[in-house]
Amino acid sequence: MRELIGGAHPVATEWITDQEMEERPELVRTMSVKPPVGMGRVRLLRIEGIDLQPCGGTHVCNTSEIGELRIAKVEKKSARTRRLVIEFA
Repeated sequence: MRELIGGAHPVATEWITDQEMEERPELVRTMSVKPPVGMGRVRLLRIEGIDLQPCGGTHVCNTSEIGELRIAKVEKKSARTRRLVIEFA
């Protein structure tokens, strides 16, 4: 985790249409959270070489802006799901 955050990877936005989002189900990696569709287009966040996800939230411009983190707790939610409680240093 430190390597990913400290690597100062740029975070960029891209846009695809709702139709393109439907055609790319591999972009959605959670079972309970739907991507922000219905407005005609979906914003994607790309961390080059690391991840590409649909998201409507606010984000850093560079992973180094996150700073030090600590995993405070791991909760088992189901056989396939864990929730991480993260604290900022």
